[in-house]
Amino acid sequence: MILTKLLNDEKNLTSFVKYGAISFLIIFSFSIMEIFIHQKNVDLENDIKQLKEKYIEQNKIKVENLVNSIYEIINIEKKTENENLKKQIKQQVYQAYAIVNSIYNENIKKPNYSKEETINLIKVALRNIRFSNELGYIFIYEMNGTNILNAQFPEIEGKNFWEYKDSKGISLLKEMNVILNNKDETFYEWYWRKPYEKDREYKKIGFFKKFEPYDIFIGTGDYLVDYEKQIKEKILHKINSIKFKKPDHIFIYDLKGLCLVNPKKELIGINRYNVKNKDGNHLLRDMIDYSKKNKEGFIRYKASVKLNENLKSNEKISFLKLFEDWGWVIGSGFYLEELNAEIEEKRLSLEKSTEKTINKIIIISLLITFILILSSFYVSKLIENIFTNYKIQIQKEMSNVLEKEKLLIQQSKMASMGEMIGNIAHQWKQPLNLISLSNGLMRMNQDEKDFSTKKEIDEAIDNIDNSVKHLSDTIDDFRSFFKPDKEEQYFNLQDTFDKTCKLINSQFKNNNIKVIKEILNIELFGYQNELLQVLINIFKNAKDELIKKGSDENRLLFITTKREKNKIIIKIKDNAGGIPRDIIDKVFKAYFTTKNDNEGTGIGLHMCKQIIEKMHGEILVSNVTYTYKGESYAGAEFTISLPKKI
Repeated sequence: MILTKLLNDEKNLTSFVKYGAISFLIIFSFSIMEIFIHQKNVDLENDIKQLKEKYIEQNKIKVENLVNSIYEIINIEKKTENENLKKQIKQQVYQAYAIVNSIYNENIKKPNYSKEETINLIKVALRNIRFSNELGYIFIYEMNGTNILNAQFPEIEGKNFWEYKDSKGISLLKEMNVILNNKDETFYEWYWRKPYEKDREYKKIGFFKKFEPYDIFIGTGDYLVDYEKQIKEKILHKINSIKFKKPDHIFIYDLKGLCLVNPKKELIGINRYNVKNKDGNHLLRDMIDYSKKNKEGFIRYKASVKLNENLKSNEKISFLKLFEDWGWVIGSGFYLEELNAEIEEKRLSLEKSTEKTINKIIIISLLITFILILSSFYVSKLIENIFTNYKIQIQKEMSNVLEKEKLLIQQSKMASMGEMIGNIAHQWKQPLNLISLSNGLMRMNQDEKDFSTKKEIDEAIDNIDNSVKHLSDTIDDFRSFFKPDKEEQYFNLQDTFDKTCKLINSQFKNNNIKVIKEILNIELFGYQNELLQVLINIFKNAKDELIKKGSDENRLLFITTKREKNKIIIKIKDNAGGIPRDIIDKVFKAYFTTKNDNEGTGIGLHMCKQIIEKMHGEILVSNVTYTYKGESYAGAEFTISLPKKI
């Protein structure tokens, strides 16, 4: 009866190996193929999405840089022209001062010298000097505020302006008295009326120089509004003369809606404040309001004018920047339809490339599946022959011995069969090697000249190679873990934690557990793999408790190390809430566990304690509360103390 059961089990096992493996390979191969195809389609959509985002971002940067460069040109030109204006008015005052000084030196030597006559000669010499389109003139004041000369307003000569204030409430002569008592010359800004405009004052910038012998100062100034008008005309002419490479362009409007610069020259000089686009919106008003509020930024809109009449859509993105000194809105933009054409061209190229790659993946997957099925049949046949030979041997031995001996033989053979199954399991590494060989074959058979397609195939091949290496590395890692240390040796603590995290990384990642590490680079002397076993036990216990928390809660594990005299302190804490008080003193006892029978044996932490004490160290546990990133947490903290060198 036992023999019959054994033979039936063997028959079921061989059938499973033969047909189960084939079924698995077919399902696995087609699943991988489906995953590849799905991922390729996902990658295609992502590539197109990224391409669109990249194009829009690149054009945004482009138009923003263009607007900023025009803004800087205007700003630099304005500053340059202001400096030129200062130089001009300073030069005019210096020339007038030279004339005054010359007349003074010539007359003071005469026997019949008279200050009054000398000043009259100075007034005659300076009265007719004009510059800046006849609006610039020379004036002279005594330091006490009395006007001596005003070539443009002779009616104020002889009057005292000590108490005079301009339209901004500034006492001009009092300020000049203070300034020129401390230095001989200065630039100055004030408000003064124009000739024939008695009711309005305009801002002027001027230069004053003190003439010490007569306690007077000589000055002149220029109306900024007139000078800025010339500067604006000069700058706008310069910008309108720039030839931009299409589709680059610049437009400038003032805050009243007057077009100052535009690629469509016929619009320059026209006020478009009340113009509506096709949707009935006052687009320019919105742009002006946006610029006033935000100073600069991007807007998306439907333009009322298309630079390229071939475009079907007038949807546009523009960058606006306000030049506050003059109230100019500077802008540049790009039409989305031009980008959509480029994106569609790229889409077709990507789709074509992706279709070729998918076809090759299908062919390669079918080829690999076919090879794996043939290999599976071959391996299954070998297994079946091995079991057949074992059955024959068992039948012979069972017929030639006593019943008791038969039982012993059966047990012995069953153990041998267990070893054989282990050997068979070992042979399952062959399909992995076959995958690697198939990758090599695929590399040799690539004959495509499309570089991007070959590159994608190479990436697929490299992924399979990396998977094979990863499986092999994982086997080696676990083999190293279960291999006991024969003797103590030096090892690096940081390396030990890296190995630990590598072994448990997938469990922590799958359960959204975040590990925060502060580990010193320390050399220890002892049993590295046994310490590794301790750490894995503690990490596993922490994981089991952390996964009880809700999926929307933080799951944290902290690892810190530090030196204390001749000891190395390792602290491991979680935020799982801690260990109940009534059992915290029992956790290191043998066979004590709070888990179900099929989940825990109760020897994990007991073994940890034995290992740490074997390494002349100490392990303790306590409940702690702490704060991390402004949040309060509670959990269990294991403290391991090891001597720096045993």
